[in-house]
Amino acid sequence: MQPERGDVVRSSDPFKLGEERQRPWLIVNNSSHPFGDEQFLAVAISTKEYSDSIAMDSDVWEVGGVPRESFVSPWAVHSPRIEDLVAWQGRVTEEFIDAVIDEIETYLR
Repeated sequence: MQPERGDVVRSSDPFKLGEERQRPWLIVNNSSHPFGDEQFLAVAISTKEYSDSIAMDSDVWEVGGVPRESFVSPWAVHSPRIEDLVAWQGRVTEEFIDAVIDEIETYLR
């Protein structure tokens, strides 16, 4: 699996403890990532909604999806490696990625 910007993938979660340590991640890096073929910049997808969460409504999906109502957590940034990816779950629209990146930037400026 070689994910691209906009793909949703399952991978281990460094923020979880215990046996069930996977979650879906939205890949947000672009082609300028220095190790873009082996490591990625991703944000967590959660079934829990917080005040800054971004809803993943059905219209943001180009293909695939998640089985339950889900939200991107733009403050939960991770850099999974290709060998940690378990499954591909789908792809979201470029407009949705732009909205997520705009929200991530609010935590960085």
